[in-house]
Amino acid sequence: MLARWAGLVVRRRWWILSVAAALAVLAGVASTTLTSRLDQGGYDVPGSESVRANAAAAKALGDHGVDALAVYTVPAGQSLRDPATVRAVQRKVAGLPAAKVAGATGWWQQPAQLSRDGRTAAVGIRLRVTGQGDQLADWEAVQRELDGKAGATYGVRGLTVRFSGATAMGVAVNAQTESDLKRAELVSFPVLMVLLVVVFGGLVAACLPLVVGGIGIVGALGVLWVLSAFTDVSVFAMNIVTLLGLGLAIDYGLFMVSRFREELHTGAGAAAGGRSGDKDADRNADRERVRAALAVAMRTSGRTVLVSGLTVAAALSGLLVFPQGMLRSIGLGGIAAVVVAALTAVTVLPALLAVLGYRVDALAVPWGRRAGDRPRPTGRHARPAVRTERGWGRVGRAVMRQPALVAVVVIGALLLAGTPFLRAEYAEVDASVLPKGNPVRTATEQVRDRLPAASTDAAQVVLVGTDGRAPGQQAVREFAADVSAVPGMGQVAPLGGKGDRVVLAAQVDGDPQGEAAQAAVRKVRDLAPPAGVDEVLVGGPTASLVDTLQAIGDRLPWMLAVLAGAVLVLLFLAFGSVVVPVKAVVLSALSLTASFGAVVWIFQDGHLIGLLNTEAGPIDASIPVLMLAVLFGLSTDYELFLLSRIAEAYRAGASAKEAVVIGLGRTGGLISAAALLLAVVVGAFALSGLKFMKLIGLGMLIAIAVDATIVRGLLVPAVLALLGGAAWWAPRPLARLAHRLALEGPSDPDPDPEPGAAGRGPAPASPAPGTEGEPEADREPAGTF
Repeated sequence: MLARWAGLVVRRRWWILSVAAALAVLAGVASTTLTSRLDQGGYDVPGSESVRANAAAAKALGDHGVDALAVYTVPAGQSLRDPATVRAVQRKVAGLPAAKVAGATGWWQQPAQLSRDGRTAAVGIRLRVTGQGDQLADWEAVQRELDGKAGATYGVRGLTVRFSGATAMGVAVNAQTESDLKRAELVSFPVLMVLLVVVFGGLVAACLPLVVGGIGIVGALGVLWVLSAFTDVSVFAMNIVTLLGLGLAIDYGLFMVSRFREELHTGAGAAAGGRSGDKDADRNADRERVRAALAVAMRTSGRTVLVSGLTVAAALSGLLVFPQGMLRSIGLGGIAAVVVAALTAVTVLPALLAVLGYRVDALAVPWGRRAGDRPRPTGRHARPAVRTERGWGRVGRAVMRQPALVAVVVIGALLLAGTPFLRAEYAEVDASVLPKGNPVRTATEQVRDRLPAASTDAAQVVLVGTDGRAPGQQAVREFAADVSAVPGMGQVAPLGGKGDRVVLAAQVDGDPQGEAAQAAVRKVRDLAPPAGVDEVLVGGPTASLVDTLQAIGDRLPWMLAVLAGAVLVLLFLAFGSVVVPVKAVVLSALSLTASFGAVVWIFQDGHLIGLLNTEAGPIDASIPVLMLAVLFGLSTDYELFLLSRIAEAYRAGASAKEAVVIGLGRTGGLISAAALLLAVVVGAFALSGLKFMKLIGLGMLIAIAVDATIVRGLLVPAVLALLGGAAWWAPRPLARLAHRLALEGPSDPDPDPEPGAAGRGPAPASPAPGTEGEPEADREPAGTF
């Protein structure tokens, strides 16, 4: 099928490229409005007690609720109690557009919004609209009205204003996200270009994976734009999905271009015939060679890219079992981004290769041909080849001498590196994800430290009366006393009420997201409702974290089942073995262990934290789940490329150990190059100003490095050597089923030649389908690692 698709691509290459360009432009234009459509939340568990408590409190408090806080400060020696200062702020607040602002409450109305020393105070602002995009746009307009280098605007010397609250944080996160994406592109693309030139030895070939990567970026953002019309999409999905779309598209482009060039010069293209000296005949012969090389590249690398895309998408589908909107939106967007990357690699890239033909080698760099290379006698387009076993082939040979020792040492090292994860602590996403010094983060810290009554860290306890009647005052006072008596809870005071609901604000001692605070909230929830109260609901950040951890713990087994089940099925269909898929799942889990441990060791324990320009603290509860899905898919992706060549050599008659050496020698360099390219993309995102993205980026960087070197280069060969031929075993009924449903089935017949080509050439010899596109066992193309 893929070979026939290659024939269609050759015939319709200009049509395919035109449609792809139009779709890319459309997606790029749509993505310019993407940030205003994204959701800042998505961390809450729908239907949980904390969500119901927060909704009930918002309804009960009515006008006392706020969307954002304007936080004012004055220098030492001044006071916000000064009448002139109060009047200046009142005039500014009164001038806010009524079409955008539903109400504002200042410290002159709520004394709790003024600090004891009188130097810090807040104005609570409630917006009219509730829609995410419109609300952020309205808040940006309000912020511009209140800001403006406050001293000059208000006429008060030394007065400054910063902004806090969910809406202000949303605007700040959007701005930081856009800045991070631009910086990541500016940093990663030049570095990727240099590395690809080194890999391919030519400028034209190096540009092709970047073209696929660029389409992957705009395609991923376009997909998010479409998804945002049907469901809430987290703002963090923008970074994660872009990272996946760019990284995988470049990797897939690398595999496809490598295989096409190999077949063009030393494989199917060379076998299609030499040059005759007749210009027209030679032109048709060139077309035939390009068509033959592209057909084999699609049957092999193209099929592997599709299987890889399915595997990564299946891993990301594990995020869909969680109720949190943030995880679900990243799962949906990630699946779409992987599909875009894979389809681009087997559609747009082959069309470009069909247009370029032998010009894919144009603009070669000096190291493109190495001294001592001997051209093969297949015409002026022949590529050099050398016979040697080096690099990863030598590593594989060394591992074969002591596979048991290698396996024990590597497994022990990975488990040891993962031990810090056993003491992981978790938190909810708040303003601390913003970089130090960010005005919104500074304002949030000022409110927490100096205006605790206005802080959102307090737990909200909602008492719902029976029969639609409000709870009695005596019952409320008694229950407030019971709450304050719970270890870990501080002062409890009424916030207000409406109808049958009364809301209490309960301060939490110490870190509101620490273990002690979580235990205190659980104990408050266990208190019996007082007389006249039908239900007690506990909300707030600590309660939300408790519900999040509970939901993740409940759904994690289902996610693991989806991950493992999908990978087991796909790898079974790819290789016809029941042992290889189990080995892949176990080793991928070991690979992730080291990454999770490193994340805790760095970001929670604080080692090397100064180099990252952030601070130590608990890890967001969603990050390990997100990393599990993404990294599990990527690690299985590299496993697929390695095992394809090992299986090919084994089925061709090599012994189990020799097949491992041959497979590692053929794939090690290309996997290393692909991992290095992906590491550049991930590393650029690790420079993000958002702690959330910094943690994910560095965690992925560590996982990629460990997986592509220690696991794929040492542990996988060692385990396969120990298993021997048993690695490829399957019960006879399953073996027959795998043969009938094989994702890497028999070679497709050659497609019809392009009109004008000089007839059908001989069927090109090719390795087993599903291989990733490395040179023959005794050859390594010039310009590659």
